[in-house]
Amino acid sequence: MSASSRRTSSVIASMAAATLALALAACQTPTSRPGGNQPAYPASHKASRGDAVRLLRSADSLPAPARDQQRLQAAAILYELGEKETAKEAIVKIIPEQLDNTLYASYAQVYGSLLADSDDFFEALDLATSPRLKNVWVELPQTTALPLRNLRADLWGLLGNLDSAITERREISYLAQSDEAITQNNDGFWQLLTQLPSSELQERANSSSDTQMRGWYQLALLGRDTQTDISSQLTALSRWRERWPAHSANTHPPQALQLLERLAAQRADSIALLLPLSGSLGSAGRAIRDGFMAAHYTALNAGAATPRVLIYNTGTEQPFEEVYQSAVDAGAQVIIGPLDKSKVANLLATEKLPVPTLALNYSDRGRLTDDLVQFGLAVEDEARQIAQHAFRQGHRQAMMLTTDSNWGQRGAEAFQEEWQRLGGSVSISKTVSNNSKFSNLVSDALLISASKARKKELQGRLAAPLEFTPRRRDDVDMIFVAALPQQARQLNPMLTYYYAGDLPVYATSHVFGGSINPNRDRDLNGVRFTALPWLFENNLTKREIAQQADPAPAFARLYALGADAFRLYPRLPMLRQFPQQKVHGLTGALSLSPDGRIVREQMWARIEKGVPEPITTVEPLSMPRPQVTGNSEAF
Repeated sequence: MSASSRRTSSVIASMAAATLALALAACQTPTSRPGGNQPAYPASHKASRGDAVRLLRSADSLPAPARDQQRLQAAAILYELGEKETAKEAIVKIIPEQLDNTLYASYAQVYGSLLADSDDFFEALDLATSPRLKNVWVELPQTTALPLRNLRADLWGLLGNLDSAITERREISYLAQSDEAITQNNDGFWQLLTQLPSSELQERANSSSDTQMRGWYQLALLGRDTQTDISSQLTALSRWRERWPAHSANTHPPQALQLLERLAAQRADSIALLLPLSGSLGSAGRAIRDGFMAAHYTALNAGAATPRVLIYNTGTEQPFEEVYQSAVDAGAQVIIGPLDKSKVANLLATEKLPVPTLALNYSDRGRLTDDLVQFGLAVEDEARQIAQHAFRQGHRQAMMLTTDSNWGQRGAEAFQEEWQRLGGSVSISKTVSNNSKFSNLVSDALLISASKARKKELQGRLAAPLEFTPRRRDDVDMIFVAALPQQARQLNPMLTYYYAGDLPVYATSHVFGGSINPNRDRDLNGVRFTALPWLFENNLTKREIAQQADPAPAFARLYALGADAFRLYPRLPMLRQFPQQKVHGLTGALSLSPDGRIVREQMWARIEKGVPEPITTVEPLSMPRPQVTGNSEAF
């Protein structure tokens, strides 16, 4: 299971563990209510499998709706105990139309959680947002409404509908009363809002008429703009608290903010950058160094206490081990680097490193100890993210169009592995190059020539002209693209030309060149891609980089990597202690896997009129367009 999939399951599981007891309580209605003859357990009694079995056995002899009410209670117990298949067997026997509104809400929450655990996210969301629930919220007890609204918020967040998830979190804020429930909701607010670009947060902070939300947007903007240094963030947080003394996030701060003071006390006084500043990787190393130092100087200019930075060139003939030891001997308490993949492998082969080290590339394996974390711009992260997102969107049959470069083939392998692990299938895979005949490649992949051959054969039999509309293959419902911009600009129009314009195209960030040019990129219209937040950010660090270096688009991601390395290394203890937390940087939302690898989750964007736009709402599934019109025959 991938790290992202583990997080998805963990979100649902942790939410369910915190709220399912409330659902159980909602199922235990007073005996004065119709059908309320199921046992009410003492507060000290923890429901067991035996209790669930007894409820199911006795349910068969009860009339409706008591029968379904008891099955629901048994299903909730079984779900809490982790017996999800048995819980589903119990709950599918329920006739929901016979449940009153309160029990139906509990049914939607328990069954919705079961569906989400099976990756049936849209079916779960359809149930949790049933029209029947629209006008009954006011009559639902808090113990019933709260867990269902939590499920809705989590599902919308997982499916990328940030706006609906944020709205749901606002509704939860009116319901949550216990300290635990309020803190849980505020953690959810923080996770959602810090996914929005700074420009979007600023616009919402300026325009929102909801006082509480205006405070949230300003707090999330603080998290975005001042992550370059923890002490700067603490200063800004202190000012925010003075301005918003009664805000929910002040009285019940998100976990990420609670850790700031402890992290500031653990800050290193001296760090070392070990990067290739010459040789074949010199240009990449210098871009990362400049991005790192831009973040460093942004913090310094803000008056933050910044560490001393020692810089070492690993692009010389000197053995890497000697360079590393020199940095340690000079007093470095943290090492950032190396970049070279083989040197990262050397670190992994070392039994114990003398100081914490943040490598800027990935080796073929991780490390379970705390002394080494690997961080880079792996295309594999993007490919797996696309597979997970497309699968959640309901797609199951993929076409793969990937460049013949090393990174393209690694992306293809990662996508296919994750896609098939989830349960999807790959119907066709094609490799493209700059010399490809794109018309022929797309036509062959979509089996257009086979359609034309069938038409020719039938026309020969009938000896009469036919009105003909070619038919593309019908075993594809999404397209994965890992290609360079000049390749994608030729692929996308060909897909439309050959009757595949209804198929959603999901691409890695490489599909967009990095500079806005509507005339050039209009051929990419409709393409969804995983975008580095760098593309939409305008914070101090990015402005510093733009002013000092004006990096070419091809190098922008390396500057972003360097800047994120500066903001990431002091927050690694937070990511270890709270695996669900993320550091939102210029390269993506960064989380830490158990084996010490940073996993990046990028933003979603879509090309509209030749310009990339961030996606903050869930997109409806595309309906296949008709392949036959009038009296023509499709082949």
